[in-house]
Amino acid sequence: MNNNEMMKLAKKMQAEMEKREKKVQQENFTVEKQGIKVTFNGMRQLKEIKIDDALIDPEDPETLETMIQIAVNEVLEKIDAAYDAIEAEAKNFPF
Repeated sequence: MNNNEMMKLAKKMQAEMEKREKKVQQENFTVEKQGIKVTFNGMRQLKEIKIDDALIDPEDPETLETMIQIAVNEVLEKIDAAYDAIEAEAKNFPF
């Protein structure tokens, strides 16, 4: 493979990676746990939180806060995994 072909391949791969990153950024990631539903987009912007009415206990806000924290962290892990998959694929490029 000559340098010109290699540059064309590199540009093609870069364009493909940018396309995949843009797709992840536009994708919604949702986790639903124990009556709490949290949705973020791929740019880690919070889009929605839904809480089952049965979970709202004015005497025990700490439990609800903890459950929201768990759901948020899990959805952010899903977003990170999507970006990690793109990076792992980039490492398989032939140069």
